[in-house]
Amino acid sequence: MGPSSVTRQEFLSSVGRAGAGSCLCAMLCAVDAALAGEPPPKTSTRPPKDRATKRTEFLDQWTRRFFDVVDETLDEKTRKKLMMANGRACHREYLKSVGAKVTPIPFEKWAAVVKEKGTDGSIQVEGRTILFQFLSSAETGQPSIEGTCLCPLVETKPPGLSATYCLCSLGYVQDIFEQNLGTTVEVELVDSVLRGGKRCKFKITVPE
Repeated sequence: MGPSSVTRQEFLSSVGRAGAGSCLCAMLCAVDAALAGEPPPKTSTRPPKDRATKRTEFLDQWTRRFFDVVDETLDEKTRKKLMMANGRACHREYLKSVGAKVTPIPFEKWAAVVKEKGTDGSIQVEGRTILFQFLSSAETGQPSIEGTCLCPLVETKPPGLSATYCLCSLGYVQDIFEQNLGTTVEVELVDSVLRGGKRCKFKITVPE
């Protein structure tokens, strides 16, 4: 056998050492090292992190990596369709979780109420165009500070996360207004926190 070859016994031995008390990733790293004829990586001497911290870090890495794959694999039109569909599903799941039922009202009536009573600044109506921005969390109902991503999955704003992720919010906002107005609407993402903005902002156009 060449210098980089390993016997079956050596291979299984490496797997066994890596699998005892470690995660799958550590085991696979040891397998890679064994196949390459290299010693397995040394065990870290740093204090272990709590489970919640490790899960958050893993989710950040997984999400960034997954959307890199999405960008490499799918064309722009398909990426947008996929993410918007997920956003609509997310909004409907939220309504279901809180037991909310939406009763649609005509746009003209809705716009008149908004203009009469005003809002917290999250909604502006100009003709048949609605300018909307998230100023508070649906999860807590509390106002949010600028620069806060309100999606629980990426509220840590993982470095390097693809802008494709924000297309999910397009579907979420579209479903909000289509359910409330009882008609189809067009939605444009004007700005988002993950893209460097202070707030996630949208332009909604209501057809005649």
